[in-house]
Amino acid sequence: MGLLSVPADPVPAWAKIDLQLHQPYRTWLGFGRLRCDWCGEAWGRHGCSSRESAARVFLYTASPAQRQAALDSDDLTADDLRLRRSVPARHRRRPRPHPRHRSPANPLTALGFTDLVAAL
Repeated sequence: MGLLSVPADPVPAWAKIDLQLHQPYRTWLGFGRLRCDWCGEAWGRHGCSSRESAARVFLYTASPAQRQAALDSDDLTADDLRLRRSVPARHRRRPRPHPRHRSPANPLTALGFTDLVAAL
């Protein structure tokens, strides 16, 4: 019966943990670029990719009171509130090798047989 009276938090614990772990720091004795303190990734507008996904999940699942508490404690920023994906994500493909730009298998064939005979 005790479990029925315990309120369930809809926000996953990993999202809350990642918001606190992934924080920016400056390289080069405080004068360099921002990087993530936890994973070392370059810090962008919404932080590193792990923090960005954690902030997105937090915003989708948190109540307005939890969002306000996260803003007050500086776990979320004003830029994080605008994390909405307007275009679906597309996976990047590796470019295919173009057949015209292939080098010959044997480098001597590029010289030609007549050039080889003339050199002897």
